[in-house]
Amino acid sequence: MKKAMIAVGGILAAAACAGGVYWFVIRDSGQTSSDGESAYVSSVKTITGYSSGNTNRYAGVVEPQETIEVKIENNRKVTEVEVEEGEEVKQGQLLFVYDLSSIQQDLKEQQLALDRLKNEALSLQEQIKTLENEKKQASQDNQLSYTIEIETNRMNLQKNQYDQQSTQAQIEQLQNATTNTEVRSEIDGVIQKIDTSKLSSDDGDSLDQSYDYSSMGMDGSSSDAFITILSTGAYRIKGYVNEQNIQYISEGVPIIVRSRVNEEQIWRGMVGMVDRENATTENDASSMYSMDMSNSQTSSSTYPFYVELDSSDGLMLGQHVYIELDNGQEDQKAGLWLSEFMIVDADDTNPYVWAADENGKLEKRELILGQYDENLGEYEIVEGLTLEDSIAYPAENLEEGMNTVLSDESFGITQGTDAYSEEDGVDMDPSGIEGEPVTDMNGEIIDSSDTSEELPEEELVPIEDAPGTDEAAQEAEIVEDAG
Repeated sequence: MKKAMIAVGGILAAAACAGGVYWFVIRDSGQTSSDGESAYVSSVKTITGYSSGNTNRYAGVVEPQETIEVKIENNRKVTEVEVEEGEEVKQGQLLFVYDLSSIQQDLKEQQLALDRLKNEALSLQEQIKTLENEKKQASQDNQLSYTIEIETNRMNLQKNQYDQQSTQAQIEQLQNATTNTEVRSEIDGVIQKIDTSKLSSDDGDSLDQSYDYSSMGMDGSSSDAFITILSTGAYRIKGYVNEQNIQYISEGVPIIVRSRVNEEQIWRGMVGMVDRENATTENDASSMYSMDMSNSQTSSSTYPFYVELDSSDGLMLGQHVYIELDNGQEDQKAGLWLSEFMIVDADDTNPYVWAADENGKLEKRELILGQYDENLGEYEIVEGLTLEDSIAYPAENLEEGMNTVLSDESFGITQGTDAYSEEDGVDMDPSGIEGEPVTDMNGEIIDSSDTSEELPEEELVPIEDAPGTDEAAQEAEIVEDAG
């Protein structure tokens, strides 16, 4: 059943990815520039996902699959604690022992109370019987007083019977407690916290312990918990997604978890739950998380979600990781594959794409197609196109010979849209990938420490003037000489 859910989730995720490509391409590539003679194109490398920076990454942290909170039973005292904070425990291992002597004393007191109630009940029954006999012999004027006294004793007898039942229940509870003086761990795990305030002596002073623990509630555990145990051996990933991207994260969607240290180390799983009931606004989270500065002008709600892993081997509790939607990026097919949305007459004998030629002019580029991937809606490109080419979405107003404008930046899905501070285990690297430079719309490296100039919100560069061409270099020399 799980495999079936993963398969369905993969198809849906792939469809969502294809839909996203379609939207971005049709938004930019089908338009013309202000002079009416240019068409927007994007590189094949960007469209097909071979370039870095086109996959959303979400911050994540490894946490236990299960948390057990052990409480002290009412009216019971603990005499011995057999574990310490940070200690690993096995299922069935002794955690602490209740004080048996206090239970035995309470049991004796309750037994005496029950005997006293039974004797009281016998006395009330005798009184009622005597009063009823006397009432029969009494005058008419005294009948009422006898009636009142009899009813009062009957009410007292009913209360007595209720008290007997309550005392008997307490006795049974105490008798059961005498055989259950040991409390053992339900799971394999690590002792996260022991709340020593739950341990008190007869005079109310806290029992002296050789270790110091954090204040109540700081770790999210219940205020009633005496010992909090985090499960080991099976972990899950807790991530955060903002309201702009929450539509991409849903239960059952396949996920790739990637190490922040080694990009090649991954774990697979699926989204188990998206907690839409506990959103955190940017203002609420200001002391815990730092929102991506690109979204600082608007407030945004953030939602936690959880990834259930196929295997957690190699992960450590508290480890910070990246979370990605599994769109097949780790199972890249051999060769070049292109979305069917970008191909004209894909089902015909002469399929083609609108591509920029070596002079930056739009042309019909004939293709030889290979296999077709029904799940992703992609064709294998056997001949006619490379990753270095740039193509346009096949809009109706395109004509051969039009000038082309490179718009990869407006096409790309930026990383880091759900970034938070590095201190809290989430990524603040604007590129979304540690160690990779941040570039402007011309592909030139930006010095993130230089804040003297603001980057333009949008800059479209004709492909013939793109960085790396002779014309662009000549223009740069002219500007430098003029300066």
